[in-house]
Amino acid sequence: MKKTIAFVSALALVFGVGSALAYKEWGNTQSHSNVLAKRFTSTDEIVKDSAVILKGEVSDEFRKEVVGEIVFHVYDVKVDTLYSNNTDQVITEGDTIEMYRLIGVDTNRGKDMVNIVAPEYQLLKQGEYLLFLNGQYDENLKKLVLIPNTPHQLFRADTSNGFASKNSHDIEFENITDTEALPSINEAELLKAIDSAK
Repeated sequence: MKKTIAFVSALALVFGVGSALAYKEWGNTQSHSNVLAKRFTSTDEIVKDSAVILKGEVSDEFRKEVVGEIVFHVYDVKVDTLYSNNTDQVITEGDTIEMYRLIGVDTNRGKDMVNIVAPEYQLLKQGEYLLFLNGQYDENLKKLVLIPNTPHQLFRADTSNGFASKNSHDIEFENITDTEALPSINEAELLKAIDSAK
């Protein structure tokens, strides 16, 4: 458990604490909350920075976990398509994995939280997501702890094209938070980026 806490805390510090400080310093706006967080401007960039890339069904139900001062929403994700897995953990299509989404830093034992993700983007809608994750296997917990590689770029399938597009390789995944940096990712472009990264 100590390894997990150290690992998760290190990831949180790298990807989020700077954002939290910027958020507290500059206010509530989404544009300010991600000033110091990692941002990707191309599919190639986000692919190269990901240990696991998958398409999966994310429930809108989550459990809140606080590790030290770091606040996570933990979601169950049913893996529909596994594009890439550079971890030692075996993940197969049809598995259900846990995704630890970094939300904020609890600076006052439950009485005050510095938001890393703006409040309007903290709760995920149920649906199909394209996830870019990093993490490692924890020996004590006997599971892979996976965290999105940035708290501000999550991609949800565009459902406006109907059911037919879900069965093709031409699905568009729209960024649900930071639409300026990388507004969407097309599944066909993703496959090309993965091939070129090999």
